[in-house]
Amino acid sequence: MRRVGPQALAVLAASLLLASCGGGGKGGGSSKPPQGPPNARHPASDVANDLAAEQMRAHLLVAARLYNNGRFAFTTQHMDAAQQDYSKLTNDVRARDAALDREFQAAFPVIATQIDQRLPPVGVMNRMGLVQGQLLEAAISDSMTRPGFKDPGVTAQVMAQLAEQGAREYALAAQVGGFTDRGRLAYQNAFGLLTRASSLSHTISTFLGPQRNAVVNGLNNAHQKGFPTGVLVPRKLDAAAVAAGVAQARAAVTQRFGFSA
Repeated sequence: MRRVGPQALAVLAASLLLASCGGGGKGGGSSKPPQGPPNARHPASDVANDLAAEQMRAHLLVAARLYNNGRFAFTTQHMDAAQQDYSKLTNDVRARDAALDREFQAAFPVIATQIDQRLPPVGVMNRMGLVQGQLLEAAISDSMTRPGFKDPGVTAQVMAQLAEQGAREYALAAQVGGFTDRGRLAYQNAFGLLTRASSLSHTISTFLGPQRNAVVNGLNNAHQKGFPTGVLVPRKLDAAAVAAGVAQARAAVTQRFGFSA
C-alpha cells in the first residue's frame, strides 16, 4: 500500500480539517456569552451528545492519520471507538432523520472492509472525512435542541472537557511509556482530543472576549509541545507542558462563561 505523499497529504489534511471544524450555527459575535453551566438552560443531552460527537470526530481524524502511516491495528481500534461513540447518538438521530442514521450504520462496515483490504489511503481517508464532516455535523444538529446547538456555552463546555480528557490520556501515555501499546493508544487518544479542543477554541473565538488569547494559545501550546511528531509518538513526552496549556485554557474559559471552577 502506498502512503499519500507529503503534498497530497497536505491537501487531504486541509480537507479533513475543514470537514471536521464543526460548529455550524455556533459562530458569530457577542458582547458577552451566556453565563453558567449549559445544563442549567438546556437538556443535559445537548452537552452529552455534542461531547460524544466530538469524541467520535477525534477518533476518526486519528484513524485517518494512522491509516496513512500503515498502523492498521490502531486504525481499527479508533474506528471501533468512533462507532461506539455514534451508538450514543443513534436513537436521537434516527428519530429525526432515519436516512442519515442508515448512512452511518452503513459507513462503518464499509470502512472496516477497506481497512482489512489495505486499500489506497486517499479513498479510505476521504470516506472517513465524509463521516466526520458533513454527516456528523448533520447528526449533531439532529441530536441536540436548536437552542443548545446555537449556544457557544455548550461548545465551550465540550471544548474544556475534551481538553481535560486529552491531558489525562497524555499523562497516562507518559506514565506507562509512549512506546508500549497502551501508551501509544493513550497518546493517540490525546492527540485527537486536543486537536478537536483546539479547533473548537477557534470556532467560538469571537465569544471569548478578553480571554481569547489565554484559551486559544493555551490549547495551541499544549498541542504544539505535546505532539511535535503529530499522531506518531515522539522520543520524549512533555506531560507538564500539556497539562499547563490545558489548565490555562480551562481557567480562562471558566472565567469567560461563568462555569464552576
